[in-house]
Amino acid sequence: MLKKVLIAALLILLMGLPGAVSAQEVPSGKWWYNKKVVQNLNLTQKEVGQLDRLYEDSHRRLIDLKSAVKREQFELDTLLGKEPVDDTKVRKQFKRLEKARTDLADERLGFVIRVREIIGADRFQQLKTSYKDWR
Repeated sequence: MLKKVLIAALLILLMGLPGAVSAQEVPSGKWWYNKKVVQNLNLTQKEVGQLDRLYEDSHRRLIDLKSAVKREQFELDTLLGKEPVDDTKVRKQFKRLEKARTDLADERLGFVIRVREIIGADRFQQLKTSYKDWR
């Protein structure tokens, strides 16, 4: 029983790692307010405004999606803590958790894609390769 719980917890932990790794390729937050970034990428005021609106819209959705992940994780943890463990319920809840995580990752990816559309492919690549130096 304890072995099943530990395996499930480890699996949940490991599934969250790929998103954390890929998120490091593009800076988070409002990087377009960093003067070095603005200069190096030649961002226009129009682009900064577009990035601001995109960030606000996406961030609102991310708040809800992160909350959904926490809620589904709580429900899974609750089911795993019960005796006896109901395999069917745990698996259904795990699928709900993975759906919530997928929705969150999809929003993050969508934000990155829209950033690329705003600044273009060349400057996007420059952003990915150079942002560490701009901090």
